[in-house]
Amino acid sequence: MERGKVKESDDMRAPLAFLLGKIDFDRDFKTFILREINGQTWITAHPKNDKLLFRSVQFRVGEGYRIDELVIVDDMNATMRFRFMSEKLNPPLAQNMFTFVPPPGAEVVEAIQ
Repeated sequence: MERGKVKESDDMRAPLAFLLGKIDFDRDFKTFILREINGQTWITAHPKNDKLLFRSVQFRVGEGYRIDELVIVDDMNATMRFRFMSEKLNPPLAQNMFTFVPPPGAEVVEAIQ
């Protein structure tokens, strides 16, 4: 098991890259396509260069411009689909929910900073 900071991760395939603001649409994407499919709004974006680890991303946009679904096609043509439901904006959460506790017997290796 390896532990490191999510914001410093190079794994751009993870939906967290989008949700944490690691992706800048103006900087990273060249084309945007807006489509209506079965009454749902989809945005498809293609990267400006091949240094990013994906070929395209699609967002299904819900009420209030929230992301209800994210589809990522990576550089190997694998498709990852993430659906977000019951989103709550800034709910109060206990601090201990964010304390990492490795499973019993797991060896933890700190990622290189």
